[in-house]
Amino acid sequence: MLSSTTTSTTTPTTVIIPAATIAVSPRLGSRGISPRTAITIQADHGTLADVVMRGTDGTVVKGSLSTDRRTWRLGEPLGYDATYDVTGKAVAANGKITALKGSYSTVSPDNVISASISPGDGDTVGIGAPILISLGTDIVDTVGRQNIEKAITVTTVPKTEGSFAWIQHDDGWGLDWRPKSYWAPGTKVTVKADLYGVSYGGNLWGKEDLTSSFTIGRAEITKGDISTHRLKVYRDGKLVFDFPTSFGLESDPGRVTRGGTYIVMGKEYLHLMSNPAYHYFNFKAYYAVRISNNGTFIHANDGTADIQGYENVTHGCANLTMTNAKAFYDQTLYGDPVEITNSSIPMSQSDGDIYDWSIPWSKWQTLSALSESYAYAS
Repeated sequence: MLSSTTTSTTTPTTVIIPAATIAVSPRLGSRGISPRTAITIQADHGTLADVVMRGTDGTVVKGSLSTDRRTWRLGEPLGYDATYDVTGKAVAANGKITALKGSYSTVSPDNVISASISPGDGDTVGIGAPILISLGTDIVDTVGRQNIEKAITVTTVPKTEGSFAWIQHDDGWGLDWRPKSYWAPGTKVTVKADLYGVSYGGNLWGKEDLTSSFTIGRAEITKGDISTHRLKVYRDGKLVFDFPTSFGLESDPGRVTRGGTYIVMGKEYLHLMSNPAYHYFNFKAYYAVRISNNGTFIHANDGTADIQGYENVTHGCANLTMTNAKAFYDQTLYGDPVEITNSSIPMSQSDGDIYDWSIPWSKWQTLSALSESYAYAS
């Protein structure tokens, strides 16, 4: 009997190694990007090698490669109005190379805007001091204002509830941050404003990053009662001074001391006061503590000493004797609240530069550009 055999053959499997691909975000060739754009380069089916971003002057920009060598990330902000070349490669498992080559250019601003932060770094201030972000020009673009707020962080120890508000100051629009209530004494505050590379709208951009760390001092509140002609100073809840004073003449609306919450804004040993409408020039006010940019001070005036505590006759300031004015002057801090009550005219925006505490908290929150109610705030 004949037998038959069957022979089978196996075809070898061919392993196809895919070529490495490169994904770049934003795409190479992008123009007018923000200097703070997060640039990433990603390799698929391979690893990155020799990735370099270089300015036209030859300077290499910082960047970092992930441990698996598949992702490169930009490590520092770029410059304004600058072009950067990107080179490198992705290497597949079989050694085949995919080249990386392209460029970016950044936005060319019409202007870059400086800013400043108050209180300044290292300051110790009173419990009513707001944080003032002063900008070099009026920023009215809503998206620009939102960008600015998003770029600023306020860190406090202990944690403090607060909010930003866009406020019209004497020198234009500024961004203020204040707590819901007065600061707790001893609070440590750090403000970090990463404004470089931030669009303010209208092709205006932030010039630099800023920081400030300051401390809230003791809790001191000065309370002025126009009806009793007294100025009382409370420190940590205890009465430390009870000064007889004379406030503004109530029968003349131009001289009334406005009611509301001021803060101590500055101190001068000697301030020369002039008011042509009331025919006085270069009056020597000693131990002058400014509480408003509209000319309201707490200062010495021995010329009214006989009626201090009995009658209001001034042009809006709070007069004290020379001795009492010096005592107040020597111990007060920037940011100490001064609460004036029983006035016939309330304090308003027109009565001084820092009127933050005259705005109710519910209203204050709507003045943040990030508030849902912002568009309806007035």
